[in-house]
Amino acid sequence: MKLADEKWNITSLCLGQMTLPRTAFSGELDPDLKIDIPILGFLLRNGRETVLVDTGMRAEYFEQMAIGDVKPRGSTEILLHALEQEGLKPEDIDTVIYTHLHYDHSGNADLFPDAVTYVQKTEYDNMLNPYPFQQARMDYFPDTPGRLARIKRLILVDGDLKLSNGLELYLTPGHSRGGQTIVVPTPKGRFVLTGDNPATRYCIFADMNRMTLMDGTVLEITPDHTVPHLTGRFTTDHFSFYDSVRKQLALAEKPEPQYFLPSHDTEVAYLHHFG
Repeated sequence: MKLADEKWNITSLCLGQMTLPRTAFSGELDPDLKIDIPILGFLLRNGRETVLVDTGMRAEYFEQMAIGDVKPRGSTEILLHALEQEGLKPEDIDTVIYTHLHYDHSGNADLFPDAVTYVQKTEYDNMLNPYPFQQARMDYFPDTPGRLARIKRLILVDGDLKLSNGLELYLTPGHSRGGQTIVVPTPKGRFVLTGDNPATRYCIFADMNRMTLMDGTVLEITPDHTVPHLTGRFTTDHFSFYDSVRKQLALAEKPEPQYFLPSHDTEVAYLHHFG
C-alpha cells in the first residue's frame, strides 16, 4: 500500500475549557446563552505514524487572560493526561501540525522537540511581529517563539501542501493570518480540521438549529437562514474568513457538518472518535 493511500483515524483531545457567550462565535445570536467551550487537540493515527494537531495551553496563561468567564482549565498536565489516556507519551508523537500559533493552540510546543513540526510561514512571521490589536488581545504569548525554537525540525509551509502520508495542509486565513486547515482521509471519508477558522460547526453551517454540548445535552439555538456562515469577535479578517470557509467546504467528503472538526466545537469534544 502506498503511504498516500493509507487511511487515518481521528481522536479529539479536550485540552482545556473556557466559558463564553455564544455571541463570541456567532454575531448577535442567542446573547444570553453561555457555553462551556472546549480547547481541542487531535490525534491522527494510521498504524505506523502518530500525529498531534495543536498542543493546548499552559496554566499560567489563564492568569493573564480576561476573555469571558474563563475557567482555570488548560495546562501541560491536562495535555499529558490526555495523551496518557491514549497510551502515549510526548516522545511517541512523530509529527505535530499547528492550525495556528495562538496561546491556546501552541502552549506546549517544547514538549515535542524531536517531532517533525508543520506551521504556516505566514503564521510564524505574524507571531514574531504581531500587530498592535493582536498584542492587545494577547493572541501570541511572548514565550511562544522560544518554545518553537527548541524544535529540531520545524517546517514552515508556504501555502497548500500535500504530504506523502496522505494528509493535506491548506492555508486558510481569517481567524489568524496564517491559519492552517488539515484534511484527513479516513475510512469514512475526508474530514476537515478547521482550527479556529471557523471555531465551531454552527459558524460554518449558520442554519443549524441545535447544538450538542460536551456532556451530550442537546440545545436548541437560533439559526440564521440569511447568512451562509457566521463570524465572531475573534475574526481578524472577515473577507479571508469567508473565502477560507468556502475553500474548506470544497475539501470535505461532503459539505455537511459531520465532516468538519473545528477546534472549539462542543459536539466534536463529545463524539471524540472520527473516521
